Amino acid sequence: MLKITATILFSFIFYSTYAQVSVRGKITDNNQHPMAFATISVQQGNIVVYNTFTDSTGHYRFPDIKTGNYKFLIRPGAFRDTSISLVIHADTTLNIQYDKVQMLSEVIVRSKKPVFERTIDRLRFNVAGTDLVYGNNIWDVVEKTPLINASSDGTLEIAGTSGAIVYINNKKKILSGNALKNYLSSIPSDNLEAIEVMTTPPSKYDAEGGAGIINIIIKKNKEEGLNGNAVLSTRQSAVNSQAASVYLNHRKGKWNIYTDIYAGNRKRKPEFNKNIYYPSNGTDSLAQRHINSSNEFRVLYPGASLGADYQLNRNHVIGLLFDFSGDWHKETRDAYSRDYYPHADSLRFTNNNDDLNSQTYALNFNYQGKLDSTGTTLSVDVDVLEYRSGNKSLSKTQTLDTDTYKPLLTKDWFRSSSPQDISNKSVKADLEWPIGKKASLDLGAKISLSSIHNDLVFENWTPDYTWEKDFTRSNLFRYDENVSSLYAIWNSEINARWSYQLGMRVENTVAKGWLNGSKVVNRNYTNVFPTAFLKYTTAKERTYVLAVSSRITRPGFWDVNPFRMYTTDQTYFEGNPFLMPSKYYRQELSHTLEGKTGTYTFQLAASQLLDEFYALPYNPSGNIIANKKTNYGNKYSYSGAMVYYNKLLPWWTLSGSLLTGYVISRGKYADSVDINNESFLLSLSANQTFTISKKRGLSCTVIAKNTFPVTIVNTKISNRLETEIRLRKSIQNFNIVLSAQDLFKSNMDRYNIMLDGLRIIDKNYHDTRSVALSVSYNFGKSTVKSKRDRDTGNDDVKGRIM
Repeated sequence: MLKITATILFSFIFYSTYAQVSVRGKITDNNQHPMAFATISVQQGNIVVYNTFTDSTGHYRFPDIKTGNYKFLIRPGAFRDTSISLVIHADTTLNIQYDKVQMLSEVIVRSKKPVFERTIDRLRFNVAGTDLVYGNNIWDVVEKTPLINASSDGTLEIAGTSGAIVYINNKKKILSGNALKNYLSSIPSDNLEAIEVMTTPPSKYDAEGGAGIINIIIKKNKEEGLNGNAVLSTRQSAVNSQAASVYLNHRKGKWNIYTDIYAGNRKRKPEFNKNIYYPSNGTDSLAQRHINSSNEFRVLYPGASLGADYQLNRNHVIGLLFDFSGDWHKETRDAYSRDYYPHADSLRFTNNNDDLNSQTYALNFNYQGKLDSTGTTLSVDVDVLEYRSGNKSLSKTQTLDTDTYKPLLTKDWFRSSSPQDISNKSVKADLEWPIGKKASLDLGAKISLSSIHNDLVFENWTPDYTWEKDFTRSNLFRYDENVSSLYAIWNSEINARWSYQLGMRVENTVAKGWLNGSKVVNRNYTNVFPTAFLKYTTAKERTYVLAVSSRITRPGFWDVNPFRMYTTDQTYFEGNPFLMPSKYYRQELSHTLEGKTGTYTFQLAASQLLDEFYALPYNPSGNIIANKKTNYGNKYSYSGAMVYYNKLLPWWTLSGSLLTGYVISRGKYADSVDINNESFLLSLSANQTFTISKKRGLSCTVIAKNTFPVTIVNTKISNRLETEIRLRKSIQNFNIVLSAQDLFKSNMDRYNIMLDGLRIIDKNYHDTRSVALSVSYNFGKSTVKSKRDRDTGNDDVKGRIM
């Protein structure tokens, strides 16, 4: 016989059927121990009208419930579910105690999270519940996340602002740009749980990243025994690519060991077109240059991770994680360049062969322990990362006959080598200290030491058939950056409706750089970054969050590398060791509501980005076009966003987002080009999933995202449409996915850049129209042992008031 002790206290004041009262209580086991994170649902008929969880002390509360007849469903996890019918017409206390005979031998978890969740400081996209994760890589899923825009060069924007920083399971990745894109593109997304978008991150996170933080949550299984999956996929664009991965997780007793092994062969044939219109400087001056480039590259990317967690006792856990990723990139670029003069034309052909490779080794040690019965938690992380890359390039330019295209002479022939070594070591500690039932204090410290070493060797081919070093274009660059930080966060719940969070982070940065032995960078500065959140929840569970934050954007390690990468003999990209960090300030108001028509999240924001660095093409000498990032000035943005989710019909689910805004950029580029732009920003995306046959496990997902034209920093970015159709067939533990991307060949970069009399029009297609087939197989047990439930560094950031 089930034993349930329930004490119900009624007040003597009765309300009408439309009055609102509160229901609160505590859930304990047979030993009077509180049962944390039990789910309590309130139903009227078959409709769930309220949901909540018990806190760490077993307490729960429904602050505003209309009087009436209800059924309370309690799901405590390790015990059997319980149903209690009550007539509520006054403030009520419902305490529940479970007897141990209700303990289940095992628990099967079948709950499904909502696709979008809004908390006090982030928007969470639970991709594990969507078809996006099957047969994709993490970069592809990030591209389709609401409020995020990802460009072909690895630049990530959040809500129209660039400079986002990527975290994986709350651990920062120091890679950026193409290095980050290649890394995320190599990791299969089948074990992806969620992507969190933080436009105003709390002080617990590094202040780096003006646009905010993208936190990628990868699953760590809680099942006893051996679990995992295996994936094979192939993609056909202009050429064929293949990928494979195996994920294993073994949990037994106090040990949890997991590994992820993957490898791929990615090929593409992108095309680039550039038209350069020069200002008129006389009757014999160059008027126009047209460059048509056909590229083909192949990337081999093996990788593996191995991790182990050991539970010392009930309250203390240690873990070790090793991660390796490799990238071997070979690319051939053939570019025809035609120069138009008033009386004659000239034609050149440039062949570039790039041999690029990189390897990343990362080691993490983590300790996490509960220090007392109140829930005080200490977490310590020690991280070591080594990044090695070797970049070799061979370029040969020949002058051609404009009629026959036959070679006339070799105009330029050179090669370059730029190995880059990055070392990063960091130690951080986080303390979460509950103070009473409604407040908590988080404290933390971190030290991060980074060192970058580049040795650029530039050589020319001589008439003597030998390679001769070009000292004017070769250099040795070393850059050290040490960041020390402290933070404190105060969380408080004023009452059932009002809560707030106040945070402060202090960072000291010491940066030094040497170019050919001479110190060219010597900075030592301290910044203070306050953050504040105020949350209000209405009677109908609608939430409003007001947030203000301040952050900093430091140049990427590759941005400060003076290495030159040539596309033709007269067009190159170059790093800038003198880049200064940018300051970023943001003020944001968000509102989330749920109703019969769906779940809505609205966001209004204003931001100020000071001393932004940006790359524009310029003409340093002759007719050469160089691209180099500099601190040009300031950018101001005023934006509005909406994220929507709803199950319109039992077989039709729709999610979408809208981003609109007004962007102002002011400044001066290269000390001569005035920047004075004002432009509207508009982006729309929709993701629709259709259940064709639930019995047969057949579904279809249609994805579309359109970014409308916008002008930023003298660059007009044209319309861009991304499309994808995915068909998924589930057969027991197998998932088969057939997908088609970029159906209209409209996913391309098109830029119109204006710099005084110089005008450049770019049209770049990255070979994204493709068809892919993926087969995945899941294996292992599906039972969860409650004793293995614990908070780890991979869970949501603690100390936040929901």
